[in-house]
Amino acid sequence: MGRHKEFDQEKAVDQALDLFWEKGYESTSIQDLCDHLGIHRGSLYDTFGDKHELFLACLDRFSERADENYNYILKENSDSPKEQLERYFSKVIDISMNNAAHGRGCLMTNTTLGPVVYVPNVASRIEAHATNTEALFFSFLMRAQKKGCLKSKHSPRELARFLAGTKQGLHVMARTAADRSVLEDFCKVAISVML
Repeated sequence: MGRHKEFDQEKAVDQALDLFWEKGYESTSIQDLCDHLGIHRGSLYDTFGDKHELFLACLDRFSERADENYNYILKENSDSPKEQLERYFSKVIDISMNNAAHGRGCLMTNTTLGPVVYVPNVASRIEAHATNTEALFFSFLMRAQKKGCLKSKHSPRELARFLAGTKQGLHVMARTAADRSVLEDFCKVAISVML
C-alpha cells in the first residue's frame, strides 16, 4: 500500500476555508477539496474525517480570524470608547468590502443563509460565533459605562445585541453597497445612539 502524501494540516484548513468560502459548503465536493489541497482522499479522510468535519474546522478558523482582523480593537484599553468603536467598524467595513469585491461576503453569514445551518453542529458554531461577538461588545460597553461614556437609556446587554446586529448588517450590506459612505453612515448612526 502506498503512503499518503504528508501535508501541513493548518495550511490545509486555511486552503479549505478559502474554497468553502468561494463555493459554499453544498457546492464543494470532496474531489474539489482534494484538488484544491493537493492531497489524496485517504489523506483527507484520515486527517479530517470527512468534508463535514473539515468544514467545522474551517468555521472554527474563521472565528479565530475575527479576533486577528478586528476584534482585538475592542479589547484594547482606550480613553475614547467612541473612537475605538469607530476604528472597529471602519476595519469591519474594510474587510467586508474587500470580501464583497471578491464575491465572498462573510463565511458565517453565508453559512447562516444556507441549508447546512440546520445541521446541529454547524448551527452551534454559528451560535457560538454570534455569542462571542455579543460578549465582546458587552465587555466593551461595560468598560465604556465605567468611564461614564455610555449615554443610552438601554442596558449594555441590549446595546451589545444591537451592535452585533449592526456588524452582521455590515457584512450583508457590503455585498451590494457600491459606495463605502452607505456603510459608514449606518455605523455613524449606531455609534451616536450610545456613545
